[in-house]
Amino acid sequence: MYTMKYVFPLLVWLLSMPLVVIGQIKKLIPGKEIHSKLMAGKHDKYAIKLKKGEYATCVVMQEGVDVAIDIYSPIFKLIKSFDSPNGQNGPEPVSFVADTTGVYLMDIYPTKVPEGMPEADRKAMDSINQGNYSIQSYKILSVSAYAAQLASEKVELEKLKKCLYDKAHPIKTVEAGNGFDDLQAFKNILKDATVVGLGEATHGTSEFFKMKHRMLEFLVKEMGFCSFYIEASMSRCRYINDYVLYGKGNLDTATAMQGFVTWRVDEVRDMIEWLRLYNKDQEVGKRVKFLGYDLQINDVAWRGLHDFYRKVKPDNLILLDTLESQLLHAAQLSNLQDKNAEGMKLYTQAYKQCIGIHKDIESQKVKYISAMGESGYDENLMNITLIIQEIESYKDGFNNKRDIYMAHNILYLLRKEKKGGKVVVWAHNDHISIANQFDFTNMGMVLKDSLKDKYYAIGFEFYTGSFQSRNIDLKNTSSDWDVNTIGTPPENSLPYYLNNTGKDMLYLDYHSMGSLRNFSKTLDMHSVGSMYSASSPTVYPATLKNFDGLIYIKNSTAAKNFKKVKLRN
Repeated sequence: MYTMKYVFPLLVWLLSMPLVVIGQIKKLIPGKEIHSKLMAGKHDKYAIKLKKGEYATCVVMQEGVDVAIDIYSPIFKLIKSFDSPNGQNGPEPVSFVADTTGVYLMDIYPTKVPEGMPEADRKAMDSINQGNYSIQSYKILSVSAYAAQLASEKVELEKLKKCLYDKAHPIKTVEAGNGFDDLQAFKNILKDATVVGLGEATHGTSEFFKMKHRMLEFLVKEMGFCSFYIEASMSRCRYINDYVLYGKGNLDTATAMQGFVTWRVDEVRDMIEWLRLYNKDQEVGKRVKFLGYDLQINDVAWRGLHDFYRKVKPDNLILLDTLESQLLHAAQLSNLQDKNAEGMKLYTQAYKQCIGIHKDIESQKVKYISAMGESGYDENLMNITLIIQEIESYKDGFNNKRDIYMAHNILYLLRKEKKGGKVVVWAHNDHISIANQFDFTNMGMVLKDSLKDKYYAIGFEFYTGSFQSRNIDLKNTSSDWDVNTIGTPPENSLPYYLNNTGKDMLYLDYHSMGSLRNFSKTLDMHSVGSMYSASSPTVYPATLKNFDGLIYIKNSTAAKNFKKVKLRN
């Protein structure tokens, strides 16, 4: 129980607040998770009783709502705010040290709509930004425990800084076509890898994309890798695969076809064209494939199913039309506060019927293979699988099924490779990483669990510069992204220490760092996805266990958006 010494001033402070935020104050208990739901205008408040010098930490896991978190001192002074630019899903780490003894208040609420936005837009954004969250990993360290932790971290940190300098391999260029002398150490590092994951700290850094192109060139020419998998629509990427393997179609359409603005850039266009030209001189069986593994954007999958059933069971065409329209409508309704329940109901109805289509294709395997051939059968079984995966990933609000299904799709594609086939996987750092500090199973963790040491994840990091992303501060709703610039990262972050090595570009094999890979303190890394806000932090806690290795490029410049693409055959 809190004494009146602490409760009375807290009540005085609450009475001074707007009525909409006044509500029950809950107590956080170390080691116990709390689950709650935030609606528009709602504030959840939690009391944290601390002695001077104690350290409190927790993670607020966003599950469909973008939250902001304010910490107030016992005298009701705002001392710290947290609002990472990771949208409505993902972790919001919270930590602070008590500067005085008393009851601190943690206020959690939906991120506020930017000022100056039209009222109709404000209401629409408020209706969308609602959902569940959980408070995880809450703990308090005593003054002595926190001091001991800091002392231990200081010793480890000095060792780590020296190790980063000693173990770093310099990279001479990110441009493909410049030889591989500086990459030769990768031959030993990756000698046992079947799948190499190439991450990125932003979805719009030119140097990351160019370096991945160069790594692909190295892995194909020097180490015999046979396929490239990208975080993009599986069904749409079949067009790109036909282009790089056989020269079918055209480069402009191939660049845009995969469905994401993220990869609709000149750097990816150049890589696709390099792959086509490389394959042109290879025997058919030795050509390098370009495949997608994401479950999103399934218009091509629907078209494939229509063509399939037109030949094997025309009576199902009306059902397919109805389902495709129903799912589109469900997605629209689920983003509206007053229509969300209706959208979820439509999702559930469509889901059951899509399961029925999947069962039909499976049960009529012999008959349908006879009519369509084995490749046509397999492709359309995968088409309906992708649609079911998409429904399961979004019909109940946020979950991490997308990451899990992307991993399953990579393993599915890997099983179809020739014996001994080795592949490159391209995605954001958050997807390819093999560990995290939160209760979240990501794609890389599933791959590592399945493939063990045959999966090697390489994170990408930078120090400062510009990149492409949708700038939510500008309230930009266009399909094109904005160029954003950020300054130097905070002290004691991983990019801060990497910059101190004096090397502008380098790569590290974390396995060569021995016990330092178990460095106890998290080191913040950049993480920018499809949305960016200059008013929010851009670094997130990570450890050296999150990846097997790292590529660091000091200066980031924005990828070159490939605009005004008209899709054509």
